[in-house]
Amino acid sequence: MIKVNAKAFAMLSKYIETNKNFEVTVEKGATVRDVLKKLSLPEEEIFTCTINGENASLDDEVKEGDNVGFYPYLGGG
Repeated sequence: MIKVNAKAFAMLSKYIETNKNFEVTVEKGATVRDVLKKLSLPEEEIFTCTINGENASLDDEVKEGDNVGFYPYLGGG
């Protein structure tokens, strides 16, 4: 098992009732998608995600101590 830090930004924070960082424990070899599921965030509302501030895909592997960010689609016009 490894621990990563995760944060949901903007409108996604409504699913976890806070805007704070979370320490999430996942299996070694877990992906960003696994972290997403652990937080119970809806995948269809994710526009982009990051690992340690760099763009990532949901299939990228996370490592011990990584900072994972989830960002929603933004509206406007």
